[in-house]
Amino acid sequence: MAQTERQLRAGVAREVISPPRGLYLIGYGDRTKGNQGVHDDLTATALVLDDGQSRLALVACDLLCLNEFVVDRVRRRLGEGTPAIVACSHTHAGPIAYADRRSRPARRAYIETLVERIVRAVRRAEAALTPVTLAWGQGEADIAVNRRERRPDGSVVIGVNPDGPVDRSVGVVQVRRADGAPLATLVNFACHGTVLGPDNRLVSADWIGAMRARVEEALGGRVLFLQGATANLNPDHQWGQGDPWEAVRALGERVAQGVLETVHRGLTPLTGVPLRLHQGEVWLPLEAPATTPRPPRTYRKALAKVAGLPFFLRPAVDFLLNQRYPWRSRVEAREGVWQVPMRVNVARAGDLALVTFGAEVFTEIGMAIKARSPAPVTLFASVSDGCIGYLPTAEAHDEGGYEVDTVPFFYRFPARLARESAQIAVDAVLEVLGP
Repeated sequence: MAQTERQLRAGVAREVISPPRGLYLIGYGDRTKGNQGVHDDLTATALVLDDGQSRLALVACDLLCLNEFVVDRVRRRLGEGTPAIVACSHTHAGPIAYADRRSRPARRAYIETLVERIVRAVRRAEAALTPVTLAWGQGEADIAVNRRERRPDGSVVIGVNPDGPVDRSVGVVQVRRADGAPLATLVNFACHGTVLGPDNRLVSADWIGAMRARVEEALGGRVLFLQGATANLNPDHQWGQGDPWEAVRALGERVAQGVLETVHRGLTPLTGVPLRLHQGEVWLPLEAPATTPRPPRTYRKALAKVAGLPFFLRPAVDFLLNQRYPWRSRVEAREGVWQVPMRVNVARAGDLALVTFGAEVFTEIGMAIKARSPAPVTLFASVSDGCIGYLPTAEAHDEGGYEVDTVPFFYRFPARLARESAQIAVDAVLEVLGP
């Protein structure tokens, strides 16, 4: 079949992925008890695209992030004929999305259910393929603020930096049926899902769920949210001020308004074929020479210091991580240093490109990729197909702070990411995107 004769088809389906009562929520280190129930359901929404020769599944999940080994379980069940990208919304009111043999049976059972429902959503979407077209527009929303606040002593903390970079763009891609009705709407925006703070113990999609409900009510079809480069962006909301659920609704409504105004102004048609997908890993160096057979457990010392634990209690760090952040990470010796692999996707549907990183990505990085991409339209999504923690810019690396100095040790890395890591990742995806 000639390229000009290809017809893009798409199907969409949604499954509920809310955890049972009692499972720990993830995203804040000081929660000491499991969830008390569901305020609003978490979902996995699958969009399958097919051009007659290639197929791609995009799944948007209401999760903080998904471990790459769980993603691999999804991929194995789907098989090679349906390559998938699993993108997470980064809500901090969702469950721990990893379990291993050390995990309690309830958590292992939830992960099995999660994998089954993601796969089921994809299969249902495949069964509903119908001819579609794509259309694009870009609006704005102003709910995010840069959170890397510099104190008088020069240290950087999580706070408010009114002069820091913020990506306010709202990317909107509509997948339309033959009659013009929306089958699905992709919304790409950067802002942490942290309107609800650590005191909240109810399951929720945070502001993302409120935005999605409003847009679906107004437009019909399903909304898939793609979290942008949001590592250093938080919602413009202070915990403890007013009703948190009203804040969730209000901030979600503001982003929804940006989406709806963009659609009502009129979207630009895009070509949707051919489909192409590059899935790979970019190896990022750590600041640690590989001089031992295995990575040293320096994370114990670093996290014990953060927690104020004495020397003899350092082994307790592993116990706490297994309970609160039981993440399986890969660390290998390459070129004389320890390195970690970050999952990367570069998908093309005609005029449209989607780049995803398996990390919490600083907003400047996502903005640079979108600006330098040769595709007519480029979306950028973080926390997709896994997560290695934060990917900071070289400048942020020099400044330090929580994202740079502390989080790598939650992943049991022996050291921080090297300063050049972001540039290595950006160069790799731009090479795939082409001139």
